[in-house]
Amino acid sequence: MPTVLRQTSTSASPTSTTAPTTTSGSPTAAAPPPPAPVASCRVRYAVTDQWPNGFTANVSVTNTGNQTLNPWTSTWTFTAGQRVTHSWNGDYSQSGSRVLMKAVSYNLTLAPGATVDIGFNASFDRVNPAPVGFTLNGARCTAN
Repeated sequence: MPTVLRQTSTSASPTSTTAPTTTSGSPTAAAPPPPAPVASCRVRYAVTDQWPNGFTANVSVTNTGNQTLNPWTSTWTFTAGQRVTHSWNGDYSQSGSRVLMKAVSYNLTLAPGATVDIGFNASFDRVNPAPVGFTLNGARCTAN
């Protein structure tokens, strides 16, 4: 007849999970993480030429934050049905009234204090008010 050995219990030493303490015996707090860099910007929008149902505009976006952006994107919203038809110094896409302008190969980096000048042609019906809600990499811009 074979012999069967069976282990019925084990014992383990408890481990300590106490927090580190200072020399005075009070618990130490973990250092908070450094603040995340904040993107911020200033924008200047100007219509530089206009004709019946069309216009040329310039958007100057300045990085007023404390981090270099690479790549950068800028967005804005038209309020009267304007449609971008051509751009330079940025690749545009438009969905409804929202325009997204992306950096191009020669201006991917936007350092703190630097400005990018984006130009575009667009069409409009009846009126051509300035767009609203400018952003740089998602951060709201202040208008000049």
